[in-house]
Amino acid sequence: MLRNINILLILVMAFPIIAISCSDDDSSAANLSFSRSIYILPSSGSLEVELRASVPPETDLIVPVNIEGTAELNEDYEISAKEFTIKAGETSGKLILIPKNNLTSGREIRLSINPVNGYVLGDKKIAIIPIETKERIMYSFTSSYSRVLSTVEIWVEVQGEISGKSFKALSDITFPLEIGSSSSAIIGTDFTAPTSITIPKNGRQAHFTVAIQEDAEDYAGKTATINLKAPSEGDSDLYYPGSFISYSLKLDQVKFIDMLGKWKPVEITNEINFELYEIPAEDMVNLPVKNSENDYLEFIHTDGNDIIIPHLTGSLKNFFCNPSGHKVTFDHIEKGLLDWEKDEEYDAPYYIISGANKFFSSQKSEPADVIMGIDKLDDNNIIIYFHEYIPTDFFVSTYNDYDEEFDVDMFGINYKFTRVAE
Repeated sequence: MLRNINILLILVMAFPIIAISCSDDDSSAANLSFSRSIYILPSSGSLEVELRASVPPETDLIVPVNIEGTAELNEDYEISAKEFTIKAGETSGKLILIPKNNLTSGREIRLSINPVNGYVLGDKKIAIIPIETKERIMYSFTSSYSRVLSTVEIWVEVQGEISGKSFKALSDITFPLEIGSSSSAIIGTDFTAPTSITIPKNGRQAHFTVAIQEDAEDYAGKTATINLKAPSEGDSDLYYPGSFISYSLKLDQVKFIDMLGKWKPVEITNEINFELYEIPAEDMVNLPVKNSENDYLEFIHTDGNDIIIPHLTGSLKNFFCNPSGHKVTFDHIEKGLLDWEKDEEYDAPYYIISGANKFFSSQKSEPADVIMGIDKLDDNNIIIYFHEYIPTDFFVSTYNDYDEEFDVDMFGINYKFTRVAE
């Protein structure tokens, strides 16, 4: 009798173990689960969201997706489908999410699934997907005006609304260029210019060239406006205009014959260059600034030659040393000279002047053919660029410190002259 009771007790105690064992078998049934609970949708590119099946289906398995959250579908992002498809014999399916105009911070997507026939939910039945906010991009020309004597480079830049000048383009960005309707110069007839400009991937700036048309005639004085437009493809809403989205051009031509007459020296216009290069004061004591009230240069054209006749008693006679006159011949347009005061580059028409004193000195003289720039500012003002000489009366110690190499930006003298009324 006691033996039978013991057997009964053993059976009663074993029953829960059998029941527990059966329960474990139920929990191991086929289930569906996201591969991750948290994803992040990047501001560019795409994101794969994966759903896994613990047991491969015998036929294609369709699992609908519940799409919720604060992010707006088709505004902040796109999704490749609203259901997962797990192919027969496979254990996972994927959806692709692509960011769109996700400009509002703090938005997220919430994906969830429900049980489907033959499958229960696993431990990751919800996927939360915060969206990285895209950075807005400012676009602009770096300046707004150029005078075109031959060619000019025009720069375009982009900046991040948050990252500023540290911004790097994630891919090539192409900005259309449009010629303004008020332009008097005609593209293809008076000048050449591209129709777009591309900021390269990983870059922030790019430039294009505007040039006088090779066979252009009667273009001097004409103007053109180039407008920088936002990209028409991709995330166009990301881009907003900066300070300079219109660029003004003045097509010009300098001819010696247009400057005939008498010109009185006024002042050196680029002394700020000397200060920025920290040229010592003692090196500038003898700068050619002493001029008589009656000093002037006379520009004439005779017997097919362009001539400058000096009528000088002051400092400039140390360069224009031939009272009978100096023949000048156009040579080329010198590009990319630096105007430190305006923080920009400029071009200068360069001439060869014959018989000028290459030492620009009252103590030492040797006539030579040297480069000298001449440019017309307006009908009553010109500028002469003394851009080739051997410093002898001024800049001497600095010139020697630079191993007697003449740096135009450092030692070049830009001299303004004004027309003498007759």
